[in-house]
Amino acid sequence: MNIRHVIELSPSGKTFEAGEELLLDAMLASGLSVPFSCRRGACGSCKVKVVAGQYREKDLAANVPLPSYPLAADEMLLCQSHACADMRLEIPGWSLDTPTLEIPARVLSKRALSVDITELVLMPQMPAPLEVRAGQYVRFRLDDGDSRCFSIANLPAEDRGQLVFHIRRVRGGRFSEQILATLDAGHALTLEGPLGACTWQHDDARPVVLFATGTGYAGVKPLLLTALSRDAEVTLYWGGSQPADFYDREFLDRASTEHPGFSWLPVLSSEARVQQVAFEQAHCWAEAQVYACGNGSMIGHVRERCLAAGLPAHRFVAEAFVPSGLSLPGAMLKSLDPVREKVGPRYSLDGMLAAREQSVRALASIVSQLRVGMTTAEAIDMANRQLKSMGASHTWHPTYIRFGEDTVRTPRQGIDPLRRLRATDIAVVDLGPVWDGYEGDYGDTFVFGEHPLHLACVKALHEVFDETREAWRGGLTGRGLYDFAERSAAAKGWRLERNLAGHRIADFPHALFGQEKLAELEIVPSEMVWVLEIQLCHPTEAVGAFFEDILIGEAASVC
Repeated sequence: MNIRHVIELSPSGKTFEAGEELLLDAMLASGLSVPFSCRRGACGSCKVKVVAGQYREKDLAANVPLPSYPLAADEMLLCQSHACADMRLEIPGWSLDTPTLEIPARVLSKRALSVDITELVLMPQMPAPLEVRAGQYVRFRLDDGDSRCFSIANLPAEDRGQLVFHIRRVRGGRFSEQILATLDAGHALTLEGPLGACTWQHDDARPVVLFATGTGYAGVKPLLLTALSRDAEVTLYWGGSQPADFYDREFLDRASTEHPGFSWLPVLSSEARVQQVAFEQAHCWAEAQVYACGNGSMIGHVRERCLAAGLPAHRFVAEAFVPSGLSLPGAMLKSLDPVREKVGPRYSLDGMLAAREQSVRALASIVSQLRVGMTTAEAIDMANRQLKSMGASHTWHPTYIRFGEDTVRTPRQGIDPLRRLRATDIAVVDLGPVWDGYEGDYGDTFVFGEHPLHLACVKALHEVFDETREAWRGGLTGRGLYDFAERSAAAKGWRLERNLAGHRIADFPHALFGQEKLAELEIVPSEMVWVLEIQLCHPTEAVGAFFEDILIGEAASVC
C-alpha cells in the first residue's frame, strides 16, 4: 500500500501529496513551480529547508559531486529525498505565488527635480518586500504591451520598500510626456523586474569610481549609497549639458561633507567629458572598482580608458543593453520554436543578457583568485563563495573547475579533487549560476605559464568557437553546428569532444521545458536560448580546453 503524506510549503500554505516517489517528482506532478535542474543531487538547485517532518535520502551515485551549495543540518534536496511522514518545507528565495516578474504598484508621490526631470515614488503591492540589489532597474509595462525601463534610484530595503525613479522628459515620449503627466497618488501601475547586471560587486576594500551622464545618475545612486554605508573611498563623476542636470547636488554636497572618503565632480559637456576629468585625477585604476551608467558613447570611452590604465575588465561594471524593440520574446528576429525552445513566464532578452554579463564578470573574478598550489576542491569552494557573494541565488549546474590532465574529462566523468594547480598548467572554469531568476552559463580556459601546447590549445579552442558561431549566423542547424565544429577542430589538429553537445538555457528552471542537446537539434537555434559548448582535446596528450557562451546576436552589447 502506497501511503500518501501531506507536504505543506511555507509560507504560502500550499500543499501536495507524496508517497514512494521522490519529493521533486511529486511536487512537479502537482503543478507546483519549483527550482531544480540536474536531478542528480549535484547542482543544489532544489535545496529546501525542512521545517517539520521526516524523510529518507536516496543513495547518491558514487561519482556525483557534492551539491554546489553545501547542505545545512536542516536542509535537503527534493530530487534525492522521499517523505516518511507529513512534512512542512520552505524554499528560501523562491516564491510559488509570483512565478513571473510582474509587480503591481501604486503611486505614492510625484515631484519635479528640475525643469525636465521628475521624481516618481511607487510602493509595490506585494505580500513580501521586493528584493532589489543596488543598481537594478524595472520595466514599466504599458497598456499595448510595450514597456519602458527605469533605474531604481534608492535602496528600497532602507526606504520602507518604496521604489524611487528619476524620469527625464523626452520630447514626444509616450511615457515621460504623456503617461507621467496623468499619474497621481494612488494610481496603479504594473512593473516587471527587478533586472540588471550593473549591481554592487561586494568588494568593500576597493576604492569605488562612479560615472554617470544625465539621469544615468539614478542607476549609480544606489551604488553610491551602498559605498557610503560601508565607508568605502568613492568618487562620482556626473556629466550633464547644463547646471540644472545636477539635480541632486544638495544631497551630494551634504554627503561629501559627512563622508571624508567621498567626493563628486559635476562635468558640463560643453567644457569637458567625464572620462577626461576623471583621468586628470590621481586614481589607482588597477585597484579600483568602476561602475558606469549613462549614454553608450560615454561608457564605451570610459571603459577603453580604464582598461588601458590597468583596470581588470571584470571590475568595470555597466548595464547590459538590448536595442529598443528587442526586450520581449515576440520581438526576436527569429521566433522561438514553441516546443523545442519553450521559455517560462519570466523570460526576457534583457534579463538573459544581464545574467550573461554577470556570469562573465563572476568567471573573471574567480579566475583572478586561482593560486598555484590550490587543489581543485579548494578552487570550487572559492568559486561558489564568490558566486554567492555576487548575488547568485542558485547554481543550475554544479561549478566545474579542472586542472591539468582533468581538462580532457567531461563533467560526468569526474575529476581528482586533490589535483593541484601547477605553475605551468592549463585550467578550465565552468559556471552555471542563477541571477534574479535567469540562468547564466559561461566557461573558459586559462593558461598558467607559457607551455606552447597549452597556448596552442586555447588558441584553437577560440578559433573553433568563433567559426562555429559564425556558421550559426549563416543558418546552420544545431546538428550542423557540431558537425562543422568537428571538421574545424580536426583541420587544426585537435579532436572535438562530442559528449559535450550544447544545451538549453532560459529563465530558471529551463529543465521544466526539456533537456534536448543542441547537437541533436534539427532546426536553426534561436538566440538567447541555447549555449554552444566547445571542448577540444589533443589527439595523444592529456591536454584539453573548454569554452561556452550563449548564442547571441551581434546587436546585443555592453553599454
